[in-house]
Amino acid sequence: MELLQTIVALTSLVVISNILSHFLKRVPVSLIQIALGLLAALFLNLHVELETEWFLLLFIAPLLYSDAWRFPKKELWELRGAIFGNAILLVFITTILGGFIIYALVPELPLPVALAIAAILSPTDPVAVAAIAKQAKLPPSIMHLVAGESLINDASGLVGFKFAVAAASAGTFSLFAATSNFLYISLMGTVVGLVLGFALNTLGDWLSAHGNTDVVFRVVLQLFTPFLVYLLAEELHTSGVIAVVVAAIVQNLHTQNDADYSGELHVVGINTWNVFGYLLNGYIFVILGIELPLATNLGNSVSLPMALLYAVITWLVIFGMRVIWTYINQWVRLKNHKNETASWRVALLSGLSGVRGAVTMAGVLSVPLMTDSGLPFPQRSLMLFIAAIAIIISLLAAVIFLPLLAEKPKTQVPPGDTEAHPVVAQHMSEARARVYVLQSAVREIETRRRESNQAIAYEIILRYQMQIRQLQMRFMKADKLSPILKAEINLRELALDAERSALRKLLVEERITPLVFASENRRIDRMEADLDDLVTHDKRKRTWRQLKRFVVMTRRSIRVWLSDDSSDRLIAEYKVARHEAAKEAIAAISDYLESEAGQASKTDQTAAYNLIITYRSRLEHEKHDHGGPQQEALVRMDLEVSGLNAQREATQHLYDAHFISAETGLKIRQMINFAEAGMLTDEEE
Repeated sequence: MELLQTIVALTSLVVISNILSHFLKRVPVSLIQIALGLLAALFLNLHVELETEWFLLLFIAPLLYSDAWRFPKKELWELRGAIFGNAILLVFITTILGGFIIYALVPELPLPVALAIAAILSPTDPVAVAAIAKQAKLPPSIMHLVAGESLINDASGLVGFKFAVAAASAGTFSLFAATSNFLYISLMGTVVGLVLGFALNTLGDWLSAHGNTDVVFRVVLQLFTPFLVYLLAEELHTSGVIAVVVAAIVQNLHTQNDADYSGELHVVGINTWNVFGYLLNGYIFVILGIELPLATNLGNSVSLPMALLYAVITWLVIFGMRVIWTYINQWVRLKNHKNETASWRVALLSGLSGVRGAVTMAGVLSVPLMTDSGLPFPQRSLMLFIAAIAIIISLLAAVIFLPLLAEKPKTQVPPGDTEAHPVVAQHMSEARARVYVLQSAVREIETRRRESNQAIAYEIILRYQMQIRQLQMRFMKADKLSPILKAEINLRELALDAERSALRKLLVEERITPLVFASENRRIDRMEADLDDLVTHDKRKRTWRQLKRFVVMTRRSIRVWLSDDSSDRLIAEYKVARHEAAKEAIAAISDYLESEAGQASKTDQTAAYNLIITYRSRLEHEKHDHGGPQQEALVRMDLEVSGLNAQREATQHLYDAHFISAETGLKIRQMINFAEAGMLTDEEE
């Protein structure tokens, strides 16, 4: 029970952190998660007991597999030299040279512990820097390099860290023995990863050949793979993390030649891993915050200010080595790339983008409490403190300095052109393009509307109109939005007055009871009050109004249930009231459109059309004969597909006419594809 409560608490903190990150856009979610974990430890007494055996298996194996399995093959190949240089050579140099520097500058640390800190701080975390990079507009080459090297340096850094920790636990350290063992288990881990990767690919092919193409099963097999590979590799006394990365890369490369690897499997797999990785990364940083109070308990060995100084020095050592390594690499590339130059700005960008994150924290938290001799692990708290503060410093440095150093993108002139083409594609914003695309879908469905499908057509059109309105409310400037809102408010007030007139007439004719008359009038009152939201955008007032409406509806339901009148009779009266009120509202709007004022205003005509659709949808849904559920589903599917195709054609038209960029067109197409996938999923269920 305690374990379940801890999982629920950690998940709650991860969810809260991502809600807060929506409002604190410039603060990395990792820092928010660390802060929430710290608060939970201090005020809620939340504690997580860590065990080395399961921590690396539970967190590191699936995160490494996910990154390697999803990494773009093209970029992995094009940057292979830089990736393997940063991931192998830089990690080795950082571990050895950086470890000795840290050992010299932090006298409280034994040499194996200093080497372990240098090793575990060498892996970079592309997830932690991704949100910062989007705002800073980092060059794609740097982002691909950070993401690519993280696949390998996670494994190489963890292997070096594991050896250093083992040496600290045993109380002896030999650089030659550590290096030879490192090479042995790395090579054997690679072999195990290759064998298991090919074996799992063969298993997948065999299952497909025998008719097992279940997407859910294949995704479950993917989720199971990193745990299986890690456990088998560790049982063979090789590197589990290297085996997981190699197996994932083998499976990644296999997908391009796998005829059974469908788009559905790719989408489901990617989304599943996104959710899984989202939670695992969040758990790690929350646990870091929870462990911070323990890390600050440094005992009498070192004071807190001195520990902070040691953490800053450690980060500067790791950061400086990465910057110098990048600058030297640029000089090396000048021999084969004469058009390039060595730049300290690029070197600093590379150093700052090497943010430390989940893998570093997961590794340092896995350090055992006791050595092989049963004594406390030497300076474990100081080690944890230095690593945690170094992670926080790397995140803060990236947030502050990356946007300052990153250059704004310049317009590139294609080879052979003497001048750049006019950037017409940037004239239309994404929001405006989406509105145009949705309006094209509305027009297409309107042309396909018939007497037999009117109810469904109006329902789909109404949904598109709501999406258009949400986009307008979020992205339109006030001066352009104001006339639209004013026209809609005036017409809605006109329609609501017409509804009231229809209700009074029904009451006089005794076609409805005073109970129904009063209830429908209160509904109209609420709709009039809701019109205020279109102008004020007062979220607190809207929330209070929604709460009040819920209470009123509850009271109304109880009153109707306790009423002496027949429920069937009340339902019939409500239908009559809604039907006649809708007819009267349509008539009032139509009369206005025929007037001189209505014909003079294009804005009024658009608003009137949208409002009439709302009322016609209400009338059409009162007709219960749609040809049966199966026929209704076929009609709906036909109209939905027509709307989606119209959106695709409109997107292509905007791109061909240079009104939107390729990036904007891709985003809109992705939204259309997601909408189609959601619709097809609903139909299957």
